[in-house]
Amino acid sequence: MRAYKECVARGIPGLVPLEGFRLVEDALYAGVALVALYMSEKAMASAAGRQLAGLARERGANTIIVSDDVAKRMADTRNPQGVFATAAWTPQEGASVLTEAAQSEKPSFAVLLDGISDPGNLGTIMRTAAALGASGVVAGPGCAGFANPKVVRASMGSIFRIPAARADRLDDFVSQARTRDYDIIVSDVRKGISADELAWPRPGAKRAILAVGSEARGISEAVYRHATALVRLDMSRDVESLNAASAASILIYVMGRNAARWELTESRP
Repeated sequence: MRAYKECVARGIPGLVPLEGFRLVEDALYAGVALVALYMSEKAMASAAGRQLAGLARERGANTIIVSDDVAKRMADTRNPQGVFATAAWTPQEGASVLTEAAQSEKPSFAVLLDGISDPGNLGTIMRTAAALGASGVVAGPGCAGFANPKVVRASMGSIFRIPAARADRLDDFVSQARTRDYDIIVSDVRKGISADELAWPRPGAKRAILAVGSEARGISEAVYRHATALVRLDMSRDVESLNAASAASILIYVMGRNAARWELTESRP
């Protein structure tokens, strides 16, 4: 119990805290190793609990039964299910996302997050990126940690479904992307072309980085100066902007749609 609470409160390098049946199952089915599985007496008495415990034991997890009172103290959610785990997981290096995407002949794009400090926003973007075809998510300085429990919950386990990486030096990361012929498409509130006019993919440029900044500060100069395109979302009713997760989700959809259209066009005889 103490190790789990420490993981939630302060973080332990190499470990991710999980709470609830769904997140623990997602981790197991994604092939992530559980260091420990904690189950309340009530959860263990259920058919779903016994099935989950059996699967965890098969994968080598140490299963620990705790009292229902202890489980309530461990909970970080409003409606706890009495299921908790610590998973062995660490983010990749940013360069590895570029390398993996470059191995595909199909159009691909990764999402670069610049200063997205809100865990809910970061987790939501992770979930959207996984669902809509991004090749990976890279978080720069000032972003919430992927292992933050709120990030994990908001992502609905998507941190285990899509490559997730850290890039401590944004200028170096974006420079590497440019040397590998990546377009750098920067989300901007006021400048640039409309998302509907975004001409990506294009001949000779089938890989891209979609850079999204925080609502307060936007994209940092380290990324901005490498931009090959600025893209905006046209607003109505005098709304100045959307929150970072909403804006990112729309642009991820646009880029995923563009990539699918390109593939369809290229596959025609």
